[in-house]
Amino acid sequence: MPRRLPFHRRKRERKLQVQRLESRQLMAADSFGVTPKDTGEFLLGTVTVTPVFLESNGQIDTESQDWTPEEIDAMIAKVGVGVNWWSDTLDTLDTVHTLDFVIDETYARTPFETPYEPIDLNTSAINDYIGDFVTRLGYGDARSIEEAVQRFNHDQRIKNGTDWAFTIFVADSSDDPDGLFASGGSFSAAFAYAGGLFMVTPSTRPASTITHEMGHIFWARDEYFGGGSWTDQRGYYNTQNLNAADNPTPGFSQDISIMRGGVPLTAAYEAHTSPASTLAMVGWQDSDGDGIFDIFDVPLQLDGVGYFDSESSTYHFTGEASVTPLRNQNSSGTQSDISLAKISELQYQLDDGPWVAAASPNAQSASFDVSFVIESQFTSIQFRAVDTATGVTSETITGNAAVAAVSAASISGVAFYDENGDGSKSDSEISLSLTSVTVSRADGSPLFTGSAVAADFAEGEIDDAETIGIKLAADGLVSDTQVASHTLVDTDRIVFESFDLQRSEWTSRWSSKVALTATFDEPVGEVHVSVVGLDDVNYGRVEAYNAAGDLVARQTTSAIGVNESTIVTLRHATGAIASIRIFGHAGSSVAVDSIDFGVHGNIVTDQSGAFRLADLPNGGYIVELLSFSPIHAFTDPIEISVVGGKSDFISAAAVRTDSPRHNTALAEDANQDGEVTARDALVIINDLTRSGPRTLSAGDLEGFDVDVNNDGTVSALDALLVINAISRNRNSGDGEQFVSQTEMTSQTSMTAETVIVGSERESVDTTRSSWLLTVQQSENLAKATSMFNFDGGVAVVERVVRFPTDTTESTSRPLDLMKLSSSSNDQKNSVTTMANTVSDVSTGLDWGSGDTVAELTTELFIGIDANLPEPFRILLV
Repeated sequence: MPRRLPFHRRKRERKLQVQRLESRQLMAADSFGVTPKDTGEFLLGTVTVTPVFLESNGQIDTESQDWTPEEIDAMIAKVGVGVNWWSDTLDTLDTVHTLDFVIDETYARTPFETPYEPIDLNTSAINDYIGDFVTRLGYGDARSIEEAVQRFNHDQRIKNGTDWAFTIFVADSSDDPDGLFASGGSFSAAFAYAGGLFMVTPSTRPASTITHEMGHIFWARDEYFGGGSWTDQRGYYNTQNLNAADNPTPGFSQDISIMRGGVPLTAAYEAHTSPASTLAMVGWQDSDGDGIFDIFDVPLQLDGVGYFDSESSTYHFTGEASVTPLRNQNSSGTQSDISLAKISELQYQLDDGPWVAAASPNAQSASFDVSFVIESQFTSIQFRAVDTATGVTSETITGNAAVAAVSAASISGVAFYDENGDGSKSDSEISLSLTSVTVSRADGSPLFTGSAVAADFAEGEIDDAETIGIKLAADGLVSDTQVASHTLVDTDRIVFESFDLQRSEWTSRWSSKVALTATFDEPVGEVHVSVVGLDDVNYGRVEAYNAAGDLVARQTTSAIGVNESTIVTLRHATGAIASIRIFGHAGSSVAVDSIDFGVHGNIVTDQSGAFRLADLPNGGYIVELLSFSPIHAFTDPIEISVVGGKSDFISAAAVRTDSPRHNTALAEDANQDGEVTARDALVIINDLTRSGPRTLSAGDLEGFDVDVNNDGTVSALDALLVINAISRNRNSGDGEQFVSQTEMTSQTSMTAETVIVGSERESVDTTRSSWLLTVQQSENLAKATSMFNFDGGVAVVERVVRFPTDTTESTSRPLDLMKLSSSSNDQKNSVTTMANTVSDVSTGLDWGSGDTVAELTTELFIGIDANLPEPFRILLV
């Protein structure tokens, strides 16, 4: 069973005020950027060590060695001492890092029997006994023993939940005369295959041999004469082998090192030391001396917006955080960009107070939507993401009680109604959400954007004239530069293809041998590439280059399966991406079906009024804002200069304007006829029935003046204000005709003034009764009375008036009150649902004309004065 070595390393804590989490468990599956081929990129984190003790079963070679229980115990202990030298040495460097080992003793406690006796053979025989081991474990389909052992190591890593894994093959040499392999091979004693693979050693070699060979596992080079050269470079930083014996630098004096041989190796082993260049090869390099190795010393990425709701004393923050891997510069291996960092916490700080954890995802990427109460006044608030294991943080995002906290971007700001006109947002001034923000270039032209979608081209070769803003080409030793669009085999997906000159055929496979390149007419800050998996496990990679040809950004997908697609997004803070290369990573191949490029200049403010646009090239820009509400307006466009991916924060102050649907001369005169009558209320009710309560939008700025209270919205309150105005006018003697129930019953005719819809032709388009609902239709809708439910009750009176059929001219029309329900609910004035009629009365009915009219059942709008005693007086609309 796996055995974890005792943890005894001293860890220097950075001075951070953080909420501590439980011990950090680094799992291989959680490591950013790791592929199955990356089993030993740098010597930090956790490592599975699998010792495999070999002995012959006599089937082919004579059995000259036999492991005893005592030898097994001693060798396992030696392995532990040898590997733990590295963690003990790490302690002497006073860093924040840890290194732990899991020793899987499965194939040590029960040695692996093979037909061969390894110690009696030269080192070229590893294909026999190691091949036998991996084949019997199910890796016989591998193309080499290196690939087979790597697959085994990856499975061991997953099994034991570590970051890395390697194997030690130990040949029993306890009964061998010299403890060395037979002559004729490349090595006589121990040797190793670099990059998380394996070492092979006789059992009688000292623990320092295991330590030395483990350096190779994590990319260190030999430094003795005849070993590595001074010109060699390797490791995550592609470090030069400066301590090599052949260093030609005048005055060079070689330091003792674990990667030398003989006495200097022993001296370094005993002193727990090695030169800086040696340690850098295994990943131990601290360029700024802060106790954090460069691999980890990369700021976390945090993008988000936060704002304070003063009414509830609650702060809201939404955003995303992720680790950012340092670019892998290794001249060997897969060059996977890897990070073991974590987003341990999202923290906030009020003024100069302590940092407080708002969320604790403890993951390599996280999304946040957090809220917390702030009961005391504060001047500023800051947010950051932090890895509590190392103290690495993101850049801070700063705001205050009035102004939203917005992460840095090329252009960022907040839109608000500047009620006091001072140009700065105060606590009491409202933020303007849903404001449209348009960013254009200094000359007013739109930002440079475009796309190349394989399906948009006719199948066949793509001519440069067919693409806009982008040029496509294939880049490979055995490939023509021409790019075509064809249907991917066994799918209906159209993808880009290159022409294989060796096979004389088009292929959709983009790999390390042939890459799809795209060159843009102008540098851009964002690129989105859709890649498709072609095999069981695939990794798509996109590299970005500036105009000088320097690599400025790189992104790799996680594993994708056959016919699965994903989007690879590349961003550059200063918009310097001039070209890209797209290909399969870590020995895999991918197809490509689309490329989108450039930053789109149209965005919308969020609930806090905040907006941000990132990744713009340096230069001048124009920012224009259009409020969602028609009662707020922004004046002149804002000119802004972007330098280094940043610009001054924009406080976009809006001024108050009148609603375009508000009658500035007489607010309650909705139908614009110069007076306030019941028709004005009806105009609003009809509008609400047709379009519903709403904020007036850009396409809703013309028509009757239904926004009575000039707040940029249309609601039941606007109709109520008209009814109240009518009531006030009536009480002052200047109102519409009010008819009592008795008077109405004896009335012999109604003029157009009392018809449901006014007869004036110019108002017919808006107030036609075709907009009115039949009784049957109204039953399927919520009653409009609910729109006037201000305090939990309904302040309405409903009357159903029945006009029977009568063809006799000038015959009295009795009024039959069929239904009565009322509840004033302390509301002095209100209105019922809109009129419903089974007859078209859009042009008005002259009740004295002798028209033959079918029986009409009409629910009337009724203005109510709650103080009036029974019998109620009603106003016919």
